[in-house]
Amino acid sequence: MSFDVRMSAPTWNKISDYAMIGNCRTAALISNHGSIDWCCFPKFDSPSYFTRLLDPSGGHFALTPTDSFQSRQAYLEDTNVVQTRFTSKTGSASLTDLFPVKDPKTQSNELWPDEEILRILSGETGEIEFHLELLPRCSYGRQGIQFSRIGDWGFKGSDGRKHFLFQSSLPAKNLTLEKTPLGHKVSGQFKVRAGEKIFTSFSYSDEAPAVIPPLKTALERYEHTIAYWRNWSARCEVEGEYKAIIQRSSLALKLLNFAPSGAFVAAPTTSLPEWIGGPRNWDYRFCWLRDASFTTRALLRVGHLDEAKAFLNWLLHSTRLTWPRLQVLYSVYGESKIPETIAHWLSGYRHSKPVRIGNAAFNQHQLDVYGEVIDSFYSLAGFLLPIDRETQKMVVGFGKAVAECWREPDQGIWEFQRPAKNYTHSKVMAWVAMDRLAKLSKRFRWKVPYEAERIAKQIRDEIESRGFHPTLKAYTQAFGEPKLDASLLVMPMVGYCDAASPRFVATRNAIIRDLSQGDLIYRYPPGSDGLPGPEGTFTICNFWLAEAFAKAGSLIEAERYFKAASDTLTPTGLFSEELNPKNLEYLGNHVQGFSHIGLIHAALAIQEASCAQKQRRTA
Repeated sequence: MSFDVRMSAPTWNKISDYAMIGNCRTAALISNHGSIDWCCFPKFDSPSYFTRLLDPSGGHFALTPTDSFQSRQAYLEDTNVVQTRFTSKTGSASLTDLFPVKDPKTQSNELWPDEEILRILSGETGEIEFHLELLPRCSYGRQGIQFSRIGDWGFKGSDGRKHFLFQSSLPAKNLTLEKTPLGHKVSGQFKVRAGEKIFTSFSYSDEAPAVIPPLKTALERYEHTIAYWRNWSARCEVEGEYKAIIQRSSLALKLLNFAPSGAFVAAPTTSLPEWIGGPRNWDYRFCWLRDASFTTRALLRVGHLDEAKAFLNWLLHSTRLTWPRLQVLYSVYGESKIPETIAHWLSGYRHSKPVRIGNAAFNQHQLDVYGEVIDSFYSLAGFLLPIDRETQKMVVGFGKAVAECWREPDQGIWEFQRPAKNYTHSKVMAWVAMDRLAKLSKRFRWKVPYEAERIAKQIRDEIESRGFHPTLKAYTQAFGEPKLDASLLVMPMVGYCDAASPRFVATRNAIIRDLSQGDLIYRYPPGSDGLPGPEGTFTICNFWLAEAFAKAGSLIEAERYFKAASDTLTPTGLFSEELNPKNLEYLGNHVQGFSHIGLIHAALAIQEASCAQKQRRTA
């Protein structure tokens, strides 16, 4: 656990300085000096109202000691409630941050606001002086918000259409409302002493009149939230050495779940750069189909069947508009058009531009997504009986699209911005689609208007003859090219080959030789994506490599590459997308679901391999 010294709020925090809270509709990032610097309302892909993460003047909500201090941040056990402990020369205090969440029974019996951030400041020893500053800005930090005081108990604000309410248990005299060039700001300076609790609540509503959450019931909302998260965590069916980090990764994934539809966003942020100052700054607040089967299998393996089924239902519902064609990504409500614009008024994280809103990759053709979706269905088919005719038609239709287009080039799993190619990973996932459909048709006696088994063999023959480079002696990124790609590490995970097969072992070793820096793995050679400049190592690639070694029975190597990535977890147990291998600085959007999915699969694979090894020794 880290121990950070802060003299004052820095202009830019490290990405790893942020923890995440949420309510399975939206999320907020909170720095370890007590500032909420990113939050969108009312859902993940809505405009942000706290945007300091991407621009110093983008808006924030800070509760920070006025003197020099040390801070330590952690989640309360088995919850998504964050606690930041501050220690100064004069005393210590803890700041507890949460989005109140409730179980269905509480939801039907009690009226809660649509969105609320609850902050509880508790004095522990001595006394500490704190500074409070609330400065939300609408439209991704573009405009200020007008606030007015409501008697002695709070402030109401509006951007003309959306409505906000700020309440505090502080005496009204401790808080001032000030008009600034950035909009109205609520601020105050006060001391918290041992045994004292100070409550603040910031709530959002799409329309007025809004539900007003009384501060006198704030502790009840806190207790409901703790109970909700601990009840959810108790369903985790994992034991063993890695239980704690699997549990934390599962909780992180749950925060990326948009409960009303079942979708999982890739990350709650946009435009955190994959290299400081570089152009790879993407909006990840959407659902990528490339993550589908990995997400489904991860949820199943840790005992969260309800979320897995809801996610599959979202997959089948959201793709109806484009059926039988599949897009790369969809919105949390299944919208298929996600136009990309540039937020030119934002400076970008540490001046990394452009800042993007939306993602133009929705227009790309990626063959691998068909295998992901069909494999998700295959993994869950036994839990969906009886399978209705409409669902059968949809899945068979996706397979028909693969049968007709598998020979065509595409943009590949990494959404390369260059002419389409015959990517080996894409063909492997096309094989997955046909392999699973052949098995589904036999199991459920489906009538399939194409020979899935024969097509799967054709695809395999093509991969073996064109995807394996005779000189490099490895499977390569694209047919006929000598470049490697770490996405090929998934071949044994999806059942294409055995992890100990000679061709895969040669590929695995070539990836380690050519795509690693230390024990961290790049996803492809520099410049493969058609964009200039470097990027970081890709965290999930380490976990793919660890899982591949575990499946081959090579535990020492599996643990080595697993540890290289897992040792970089933040103090709160979270991952971003990438790492700078030289200084282990976090890069890319944060918190990254793909990284946590990889951790879950690799940790379970290592535990299973370890158990198998022990059984062989005692046999």
